[in-house]
Amino acid sequence: MPILPVQLAGFLFERIFQMPKTPATRFADPGLALYDLATYFWVHCPKCDGRATVNNAESNHRLTCTQCHHLEMPGHWHGSATIYVSVKCRECHAPIRKSAAWEQPWTKLKVKCEKCGDECSYEGSVSKSYVHQGLLTDSVYGLPLWLQTNLKEDLFWAFNPDHLELLRQYVAAKHRERGIAPRNTIRKNSALLSRLPAFITKASNREPILKLIDKLLQK
Repeated sequence: MPILPVQLAGFLFERIFQMPKTPATRFADPGLALYDLATYFWVHCPKCDGRATVNNAESNHRLTCTQCHHLEMPGHWHGSATIYVSVKCRECHAPIRKSAAWEQPWTKLKVKCEKCGDECSYEGSVSKSYVHQGLLTDSVYGLPLWLQTNLKEDLFWAFNPDHLELLRQYVAAKHRERGIAPRNTIRKNSALLSRLPAFITKASNREPILKLIDKLLQK
C-alpha cells in the first residue's frame, strides 16, 4: 500500500540509478520509505540455503531459489512467532494471560486457570517476529535476509540490491541533502534515510561500510 503515486515512485528509483557508481561528493535524499524498497527480498532458501528471491507483490507472493529452483507459495512461516491468549476463565471468569512459542498450524493454546484449576484450549493471537536467531527476516516467509552482516556489534542489512545501492550512494557521499524536486512530495518523517541507525551515518564508518557492501554484493 504505497503512499507515493506509481509515477512518482518510478521517478525516484530512476534518480537513484542515474547517480554515479563512483563515490559522489553530494547525495540528495529521494524520500523513499522502507516499504517502498520492500518490493522483493533476497533470502536464504529453506531447502539448500542458497540465494532465493521472494516476490512481495500483493497478488503474486512467492519464493524462487536461484540455485536449487525450489518454489514455495506463502503459508508456512519459517521464522520466530509467539501465540498470545488473554481471556476470562470459562468456569470462574478469572483473567487468564499466557504466551508461548507458536507451533504451526495451531492457533489454540492450552492453559490452566490458576484460580480454579480448569484446563482449556483457547484461541490465541499470533505475532510474527522479523528477527530470528539474531538475523533479520523477510515479512512473507520469515527467512533470513541474504544481504546482512555485522559491523562490529551492529547489524547491517538490506532487503535487496536496490536497497543496498541506495545505502551505498548515501554512505559514499560526503554531503547529504534532504529531498529532491518535487520537494513537497518528500515524507521527511517516514523517509528511510532519516531513520538510519547512527553507525551508518557516522563519517568514521564510511570506508568500513563501503567495503562491507562490496563483500555483500559478491556473496
